[in-house]
Order: sequence, then C-alpha cells, then structure tokens
Amino acid sequence: MSTSSLGDDVMREDWFGESLAIVVIGASGDLAKKKTYPSLFNLFLDDLLPQNTVIYGYARSAISHEDFRKKIHPYLIKGADEVTMSLADVFLEKCFYENGTGYGDFEAYDVMKSSIDSHFTGPYNKLFYFAIPPNVFAASTSAVHKVYYDPADETSFLRIIVEKPFGRDLESCKTLGKTLAQYFSEKHLFRIDHYLGKEMVQNLLVMRFGNIWFEDLFNRDRVANIILTFKEPFGTDGRGGYFDKFGIIRDIIQNHLVQVLCLLVMEPPTKVEGEGAGDH
Repeated sequence: MSTSSLGDDVMREDWFGESLAIVVIGASGDLAKKKTYPSLFNLFLDDLLPQNTVIYGYARSAISHEDFRKKIHPYLIKGADEVTMSLADVFLEKCFYENGTGYGDFEAYDVMKSSIDSHFTGPYNKLFYFAIPPNVFAASTSAVHKVYYDPADETSFLRIIVEKPFGRDLESCKTLGKTLAQYFSEKHLFRIDHYLGKEMVQNLLVMRFGNIWFEDLFNRDRVANIILTFKEPFGTDGRGGYFDKFGIIRDIIQNHLVQVLCLLVMEPPTKVEGEGAGDH
C-alpha cells in the first residue's frame, strides 16, 4: 500500500480528526531515541498523525523539555535532507518531557496529566508506548490506570503499546499477562516487537503468502536448514543494564529473530482481524 493511499484511509478514520496525546514511557532510553521517536517523526512527515497531537516523554532522568529535544534531535535527522531537517524542529515543538522518581510514581504521572490537559480544550485520545524493561511494566500500568483511566469516558480511547520482551521466561510472562489484565482489557493492550515493523520484514509477508513460486518451495521436503545471521557494528551503547538483567540472547534471538522466522515459515493465519484475532 502506498503512503498516499494509506493516508487517505487513515484520514477517513474518526480518531484522525480528534485530539491525541502520545506518552512514551521510558523516553530517555535507547529504544525510544533510536526507534520510537524517529518512527513518530516519520508518521508526522507522512501526515499520519492527527493535527492536534502532543507527544510526552516520561522517565526518571531529570532534564528539561529543551534538553530532551536536543537529545533526540540527532536521531530524527540522521541521513535526512534539508527539508526533513527543518521539519524536525516543527515536530519537536510537539514533544515535551516529564520525569518522576520511578515508573510507578503516581504524583509525577498526575503532574504530567495536568500538563497534557493544558494542550486541549476537550476530551482527547491517549496512547501510551512502553519503551521500558518488563520488570517495570506492572508499576507503569498501575500508574496509567490510576491517573488516566476513566471507565465512564465513552468519547475517547486509551491504548497501551507494550514492547517486548514480555518477561524473561514463561512464568514471568504469565505473571505479566495477569498483572496487565488486572488493570486493562485486551482492547486496551497491544503487544509488539518493533522489529516486525521494518520494511524488509513486512515484505516477507508478501513474499511468503503472495508468491506462488516461493509457496511451493517453503516446505519440509525442500528446505534443508535455516541460518539466521545477526550483526551489529556497535556495542551495548547504553543498553548494558538492560542486557545484564535480560540478556542479549533473550532480547535478540527469542524475540526479534524468532519472530521474523515465524513470519517466514508459518502457515496462513485463520483470522487476521476482529475479535479473537490475537489468538490466531
């Protein structure tokens, strides 16, 4: 689908004409600056964000709005042309930052809510992106529920995007699922792996299910083995604490690479949208 046709479809959605607050939890981390904010900037460049959108970052680091903008600016303009560089400043005017003592700091979330409220004159949709380790998912979810969730609000939506890994093993994954379910139903929760959003990975779906030649080859009688190769031209780069706790094998192999492998070898899902689609 081209950007223009996608934009036309998005603009016909009701939410596109409404106000939107995006909150990036863990905004000072590696994932947020390298992936989340550049992705939001790309949406901005393609006019895929509502006109009345603000983006708040939340973390423990005590820095100002301006210092935060300076921190993420280089990642927005990496390899960009002059026009894109100038639009980065326009995008950053929509970006703000708040900090707290931890990810379950109710008072800090309340302060941030008041700041967000000041940008709008009426109801607004809320999108929370968890760019944080799973050990603080529960505290963050509890704070979001306490400060932002209003079950009587039928005029706007609240969504939480939970970034992998979902725990460090099966038991912690089950515990995490139960914890999230205490506060929000499945209609509020979206579990993602940002690797699956890469253009090359997205193209795997077309190659896998839309190519008759490949379809005939991808079976146990014709494939002897599959080799996954992963290379990075840099070190931990600020991810040392995260890797010490969860490990690069869990972070890369069981998540990113196995997810991509699943796209390559899985059978067509029986259901791709609607209620219960996540079970297929």
